Amino acid sequence: MPTPLRRLALIFGLLVQFSRGEALLQYFNTNWSEIAEKMPELAEAGYTALWLPPPTKGSGGLSVGYDLWDPFDLGSKDQRNSVRTRYGTEADLLNLMEVAHRFGIRIYFDNIMNHRAFDVPGYNEDTSIEVYPGMVPEDFHLRRTEDGFYRKWDNTRDWNSSWEVQNLGLADLIDIAHETPNTNHGANMNDDHPKYSFIRDLERPAQYDKDKDGNVAYFG
Repeated sequence: MPTPLRRLALIFGLLVQFSRGEALLQYFNTNWSEIAEKMPELAEAGYTALWLPPPTKGSGGLSVGYDLWDPFDLGSKDQRNSVRTRYGTEADLLNLMEVAHRFGIRIYFDNIMNHRAFDVPGYNEDTSIEVYPGMVPEDFHLRRTEDGFYRKWDNTRDWNSSWEVQNLGLADLIDIAHETPNTNHGANMNDDHPKYSFIRDLERPAQYDKDKDGNVAYFG
């Protein structure tokens, strides 16, 4: 009959043997090509995953990626005065992924889902309403001015307010309107533009705009 201490040691040994935990390294502010070159050292050090910054095009070539401009540009399009992102070209990124997988290392990217950059589409007569590829003013939480132009709403002030977090801005970045229809800020929001449909978790309706019966449960 094993002693309690021995039983504990056996259980711990089994947990270690069958555990699937990852040793993840946050690797920011580094070019894709340099990270790829370091991959053998990272694998030797025992890392099994890397957490990397947004790989998409920001508002400029030096952007770290959180002022997202085009989610489908990984460093291959000549826009915002740059083809590459701050971290390299799309080819550099694909090479990094290939090298990482060769060493059995997973890659996790920060993914920006709720905002774009600082520019406001239709801000004045010299600003196009199609500033962001594939998006129009009605896709954002914006207000109309008396002369028909668009402005941002305030930034979030009360982080304990779910409504403010979902509908107001963050650090003056332009906030995407995910709800359908987008009528949060009244008739001046111009809510007649069709919205994209998103998959929602019906088991958690309080975090989204409709419950299981299709009734508005959160926004408005």
